[in-house]
Amino acid sequence: MIKNLKRLISFAFIIILIIISSGLHAENNKTLFRGNGTEPDTLDPHLATGSWEGNVINDLFIGLYTKDEYGEPINGSALDYKKSVDGLVYNFYLRKDHFWSDGEKVTAHDYAEGLKRVMNPETASQYASLLYLIKNAKEINTGKLDINSLGVRAINDFELEIILNYPAPYLIELLTHYTTYPIPRHVLNKFGKDWIKPKNIQTNGPYTLFNWRPHDNIHLKRNNLFYDNENVWFDEVIFYPIDDNEAALRKFRAGELDTNNGYPENKSQWLKKNMPKNIKHDNIRVISYLVFNTETSPFNDRDVRKAVSLSIDRDVIVNKIRNFNETIAWSLVPKGIANYQFSNIIEEQNLSQDERYNVAKDILSKKGYSKNNPFRFTLKYRSGGDQKKHMVAIQSMLSKANISVNLEASEPKVLYNYLRTGDFQVGDAGWIADFNDASNFLFLFETSSGGLNYGRYSNNIFDDLMLKAKNEIDVLERSKILKQAEVMLMNDMPLAPILFGISRHLVQEDIEGWIENPSSFHASRYLKRR
Repeated sequence: MIKNLKRLISFAFIIILIIISSGLHAENNKTLFRGNGTEPDTLDPHLATGSWEGNVINDLFIGLYTKDEYGEPINGSALDYKKSVDGLVYNFYLRKDHFWSDGEKVTAHDYAEGLKRVMNPETASQYASLLYLIKNAKEINTGKLDINSLGVRAINDFELEIILNYPAPYLIELLTHYTTYPIPRHVLNKFGKDWIKPKNIQTNGPYTLFNWRPHDNIHLKRNNLFYDNENVWFDEVIFYPIDDNEAALRKFRAGELDTNNGYPENKSQWLKKNMPKNIKHDNIRVISYLVFNTETSPFNDRDVRKAVSLSIDRDVIVNKIRNFNETIAWSLVPKGIANYQFSNIIEEQNLSQDERYNVAKDILSKKGYSKNNPFRFTLKYRSGGDQKKHMVAIQSMLSKANISVNLEASEPKVLYNYLRTGDFQVGDAGWIADFNDASNFLFLFETSSGGLNYGRYSNNIFDDLMLKAKNEIDVLERSKILKQAEVMLMNDMPLAPILFGISRHLVQEDIEGWIENPSSFHASRYLKRR
């Protein structure tokens, strides 16, 4: 009897565990678990600079425009707009059913104050130069004009006017960028820089910030006041900062992650064979490159920059180490850019790599360098992922041209701080297009681009060409001017382009709504579980 009773209790206990387990599974069913690469430095849309920050910010906030699941611009706060004949004045008409998560309405004043905040020099927004197309923006950001002279005003609660310095056919797509997002003025005025903390923040996107445990996770919960809330499937989203792609893959295979940004290069063939349905690739508009600090010796010498660039065996990196069907870069602007003719520019692309090594060695020998007296410098690069393997490969390649490289790894947010402040000799960098226009790559090397012009490159003729292109209304003529600027830039070589890449992801088979797109835009609001 006692024996049977024990069996009955054991059986009941097992049933209870199954019920509890099922309950937990059901509870987690509407929670999306996302591997997000590195730890964000901030979630303030006016201070963020990294895609890993943007992934979270785009779940929390919505701008005048946002993107759909195909990565194409769609209405956000703005329902419509009108444009002046000369293309310089835009009036945006806002929806009246858009609220902050505390019930306050999102108004044109929130947008006007947000744009002024970005331009305020005290904010130190790294992306401020992205918005220099707005009237008086550059002058305000450089301290020459008062903030209230910015070409932005709220005509009323639901009409916003933006005045431009020159026509910008890409403006609507630019307005999907988080730098242009509004701020909850009532929260900012109350809490100042602490407005972004979970206990204070109010958002206007599909989710709110519930908790942020640094280097552990960022926990979002549904914003029931979001205007499209009825089409948002997941109740909660948890982002995990996982720099190590191997660790992320293990978590993904164990079912602990629904999606992950990236996977190990050395597992590519294994994944294609064993998990083909989980691999997703976006053919994004992106370039990976090395940038030279042109302000200081020896990289203020164009020939030295050229020697380093020619000593990189791009074919090995792209087709042997990475092997993702990416494209070797011999220019700055990638393929697929609207109203722009792609071309490889660097002349030495037609040489063999051995011939390039010889050109590089010849240049350096004239500078006094040799096998016994190699040219030395430090290359700072992003830790995590597969970057170390790439940098070690480049280190080995450059040694063949009598170049000795000291490698110094930092987490991405630290590295980009080095780059923005000019604290480097050569840096590992990358750029993903904010909007589909060649100027979004070329502007990185304008003198006026501040911290985004990492190498402090400055060329008056290049700057003049960029200004001329901005004021050119004819699309074809504008394209020709931009191409002139790119050719001049590549001849000056303030960067060593390496590859035009892809964005790779892992996605569980029960996740629907993930659509590969050139913007690599995969907002949680568009995803659901089968």
